[in-house]
Amino acid sequence: MNSYPKVCAVILNLEGMPVLEDCLRTLEKVDYPALDAVVVHNGPRREGLEAAARGACGRVSEVLFTGANLGFAAGNNPGIKAALARGAEYVLLLNDDILVAPDFIGPLVGALQADRTAGMAGPRIFYAAEKGKIWFTGARLDKAACSFCSPGSGQETEIYGHHGVEETAYATACAVLVSRDLIDKTGLLDEEFFIYWEDSDWGLRAAAAGFKSLTVPASKIWHKVSCSAGGDDAPFKRFHKTRGQFVFAARHCGVGARVLVPRLLRDAAWLVFKSGKPGRFRMAAAILAGAASYFAGGRGPGPVWLRTGRDKI
Repeated sequence: MNSYPKVCAVILNLEGMPVLEDCLRTLEKVDYPALDAVVVHNGPRREGLEAAARGACGRVSEVLFTGANLGFAAGNNPGIKAALARGAEYVLLLNDDILVAPDFIGPLVGALQADRTAGMAGPRIFYAAEKGKIWFTGARLDKAACSFCSPGSGQETEIYGHHGVEETAYATACAVLVSRDLIDKTGLLDEEFFIYWEDSDWGLRAAAAGFKSLTVPASKIWHKVSCSAGGDDAPFKRFHKTRGQFVFAARHCGVGARVLVPRLLRDAAWLVFKSGKPGRFRMAAAILAGAASYFAGGRGPGPVWLRTGRDKI
């Protein structure tokens, strides 16, 4: 690239500095010159956080405090607005539990510059705990089932193969580069989703507006999966994945209770009677509570019993 469009990274943080500092230290080593960063702490002002963030990465130009845990979409949106106000041509959303390769931005920008019909580009994402194992490298939507499959997920790169840039149904918002043009035409993340499904919703809204989403395997990052949500089996995660799926299904798939309710009842029954997992009763209750919350028009973080200690996102 002979010129470098301005990129502003938006890094959403909830848990405080240790995880965030790891992310920022890798961002400090990125070789893309036209990059700055906005950190959004999804909670009240924390003494020393701004100084620590700037100390970990000299690219941090602004630190915002939302005042409370607003969720993923509502937490990121102020950062996106700040990035656009700073003149960003591209906004880079990053979870704070991400570790990035020094050269990961160039291929993302290059892919969007090469295909002007594309508005989002995501890297190949690996598990931080298993460096060569793929966590996400694109997705396909089955509208009839209102579910996504992610080819390559859980595989080693050597087995899955080295692919070029490919179109994807959406690029996960834990790490995605989004053009200003797309944001201007489709709007921000939808805050009806507290956490989960907001990125797939954004991808499908983008497609409806004529924008492709791409996955770019030459761009590589590593994800400490579900760090802030308490792990894959956390009741909080089960609740929000269930409620969000109902919202997404009604909006994009033309399916609803007749498809999703039997499935969630089956999943809850399997957890209780077959899984043998510790905490299975709370997990099953969280699935049922997520569905009940959707039908009741629920918003926000959900029942207090889903969370232990601080709110999780």
